[in-house]
Amino acid sequence: MRNKSIIFLYILVIAGLTVQAQESKFYIGLGAGYASTGGDLSSDNYYQGGLNINFLNAGYRINETWGVTANIGAAGHPIDNSDSAIGISALSFGPMISVPVSNMTLDIKPQYIARMVGVFRGDEASELLLENLDLFGSGFVLGNSLVMNSSQGFTWSIDADYLSGKFNKATYDGETYDDDSTYHSFRIGLGVRYNF
Repeated sequence: MRNKSIIFLYILVIAGLTVQAQESKFYIGLGAGYASTGGDLSSDNYYQGGLNINFLNAGYRINETWGVTANIGAAGHPIDNSDSAIGISALSFGPMISVPVSNMTLDIKPQYIARMVGVFRGDEASELLLENLDLFGSGFVLGNSLVMNSSQGFTWSIDADYLSGKFNKATYDGETYDDDSTYHSFRIGLGVRYNF
């Protein structure tokens, strides 16, 4: 409940700011960067920070201030002292609030994670039979992109996102079990997008 209240307050504060006209209505892009670990999947439990890839970063501006966004991304986290890793993917969507910052635009994108999936891969994961274990859950993302140019054509952005999720279901060899593990990740990276 506390996280929802913080996000709601964050949206209200940003919505009150003056915004500039956007020359582009729709964009599509991708990005890459670093993803930290936290929660039950943290360095305390032998998971390291790793690579984050945004396979799809799309948005549509309804007007100068408001828009909608959808993202598909994944992060890979190596497991200490092994050749194995956990991969965590997320499908998220939500509103977008655009705020002018000098000659750039700050896109603030609080999003609901409709689907979060965790999978184990690697030789040791295979030996421990973890490759047959899949985790499923949901969560939220507080996404931010500082876009260098909002006119049509290619541009790039600096992305800083905070993801907080919870796995509530696990499957192993077709059997379903309850799960109660958390995953938090701060992600920072660069993106490239095409504004239509």
